[in-house]
Amino acid sequence: MIIYQSGLISLDYDPASDILYLQWPDVQEFLIPEIRQALRILVDHIKSYDIKYLLIDSSKASLEIPPEEYKDVLKEFGYNLSKTRLQKFARILTTNLNREKKVEEVKTEIAFPINLRSFSNKQEALAWLKERQQEKV
Repeated sequence: MIIYQSGLISLDYDPASDILYLQWPDVQEFLIPEIRQALRILVDHIKSYDIKYLLIDSSKASLEIPPEEYKDVLKEFGYNLSKTRLQKFARILTTNLNREKKVEEVKTEIAFPINLRSFSNKQEALAWLKERQQEKV
């Protein structure tokens, strides 16, 4: 079910699996403040719905912003995500090696506490997200 939609993002939530899915759009025509706001909205919905699993598909998105600004946006997003109860975060990789390098740099710099993995396709990412660790009773 779509829990939020704007000109930039659409948040598709499956309550049965507790997975929130976002297909990241081409953002070359959007300004950085719009991107930051979209990511804040994403985090707000993760908090509001107490979502534990997130899948962002960046595979088809192009991003035309300077690398350092991209890194700053990622840091803010990572920091805000770390304030949620999110347990697993799956990403579908882009073909842009520079972007992927920045993601890894930020993950290390902010000591990202959420289990984050990158995948080449949606099926693998969903399978990983659906693997639930045994809860202690």
